[in-house]
Amino acid sequence: MNYRLNLFEPLSQSVSSVGCEQLDAAIERLMGAEHDETAVHAARRHFKRTRALIALVKTADRGDAARISQGLISHAGRLLSASRDAQVAVGAAETLRAEFADASHERLFSDLSSWLEARRGNALERAVSEKIGNAIAEVAKAKAGLFQFDFGDASVKDLLGAAVRTYKRGRRAMKKALASGHAEDLHEWRKQVQRHWRQTLLLRTAWPREAKARSKLAKTLSDALGLHHDLAVLRDMIEQNRAVFRSPSDVNTLLRFIDEKQAALLADAKERGKHLYAEKPKAFHARLKAHWRSLSRTDENGRDRRKRQKCTKKPPCGPGCKCEKKRAAKAERKALLPETRETAI
Repeated sequence: MNYRLNLFEPLSQSVSSVGCEQLDAAIERLMGAEHDETAVHAARRHFKRTRALIALVKTADRGDAARISQGLISHAGRLLSASRDAQVAVGAAETLRAEFADASHERLFSDLSSWLEARRGNALERAVSEKIGNAIAEVAKAKAGLFQFDFGDASVKDLLGAAVRTYKRGRRAMKKALASGHAEDLHEWRKQVQRHWRQTLLLRTAWPREAKARSKLAKTLSDALGLHHDLAVLRDMIEQNRAVFRSPSDVNTLLRFIDEKQAALLADAKERGKHLYAEKPKAFHARLKAHWRSLSRTDENGRDRRKRQKCTKKPPCGPGCKCEKKRAAKAERKALLPETRETAI
């Protein structure tokens, strides 16, 4: 699966190709998602990739098709959110167990895992019976909408501008999240990081070398912020179900472990975020445009289109060759030269 826009073909063709590939994969996952929470999680990843794509081209769409498709995919994701929360809580608990479990806490983590596994099974059963069919219908509508985009005379420069706006929003979200430390602000920052990461992948033809390093950094940052959010979800579940645990001491111990892990994740995210968002948006935009200008000036062999290339073929050259045209013009001038002299005499 090639999650990348072809910047040298019509925008409508490239967008519909990438978008349909992602939504087809999501539908396939959901149709086989019965009793398989990993399939639901994978489908949601395809949703996010498509939403990042639509966000990149939405301002270039003259109509409402992009906005409508974006809304349909968002609604499909919300239909499956309960199953997602139950799944990530299990993963967050496993992370805590790997880092903090010892002989004295083995019983505590065993109780936590058993309770979360039961919750996950119930959430998935409800999602299969009530929500997955509706989610598939929403995704099918969104896929049909991909062919209704009207890009008019939009170009790659419009996409670069949209990518810079995503970068700018991510930079602002980082500053707000690090200043407040609130879970909601950190989650918003993570969403902007994810969108920047995916849009970097979509545009990596324009800056292949930097895109590889930037997308890797953004993904690592997204993973750290994602685990921080998953631990916040787990914290809410524990606090709302204190009666499930054997003693208040068990609850307090789990919450302490969560706090310690979140603090370490936040410190790591802060350092990575400073690297990812080091440039100001104007400088980032200027460099991205420079990459694209350099790429658009070269032909399929990587040669500069502006420079006159010498023919490497031996005579006679093929039809349309510059050398052939030059020789024909020179022969024509020579043929006219004697007649010109006689007229002058």
